[in-house]
Amino acid sequence: MRTVAATTATMALLAVPGIADASLTATQRAERKMTAAINSVRAQNGLPAFERSASLTGSAERYSRWLMETDTFGHQSSIQASSRFALLGEALAMHTGSSRFKVWWTVRRWLGSPSHRDILLSPVMRRQGAGVTRGRFGSSRAVVWVLHVGRLSLPGTQLPHVGLP
Repeated sequence: MRTVAATTATMALLAVPGIADASLTATQRAERKMTAAINSVRAQNGLPAFERSASLTGSAERYSRWLMETDTFGHQSSIQASSRFALLGEALAMHTGSSRFKVWWTVRRWLGSPSHRDILLSPVMRRQGAGVTRGRFGSSRAVVWVLHVGRLSLPGTQLPHVGLP
C-alpha cells in the first residue's frame, strides 16, 4: 500500500506543469519559451513546428555569449553547427536598457522584418536552436537573442528563395 501511494504521488508530481522545468536555468526556460512562441506563429501560418536541435541550440547559445562578451552585433560568416546540416540560417535580435528576455517582443520584431520573417516562417527549414544571453553590451544592460535554423537534407534539387541576406 505504501509503495502504491508513493508511486502515485511521484506520478502526480511529474504531471504538474513547471515541475519538469525546475531544473532548467532562467536562460534555458527563456530559450524554450522562444521555441514555443516561434512554433505558435508557425502553426498560425499553417507550417509544421520546428524540431529543437541540440547542435543548433549549442551554436546559438555560444554565439549569443560571444556577441555579448565582445560587444559585437552581426551575423556570422558561417554557423558552427553539425556538418550534417545541408542548409542553415540565422536571426539575431538585441534589446538594451533591460535584462528581461522579452520573448514575444523579439518574435514580433523578427516578424516585422521581411528577411527575419522569411527565416521564422520558412517552409524549408525543419530544425532550430535558440540562444540568449543577458549582460552588459557596452555601458547598457542588454539581451542578445540568436536563432539558428537548419535542414539536414536538401528538399530537392532547387531551393526556394528564403529571403536570406
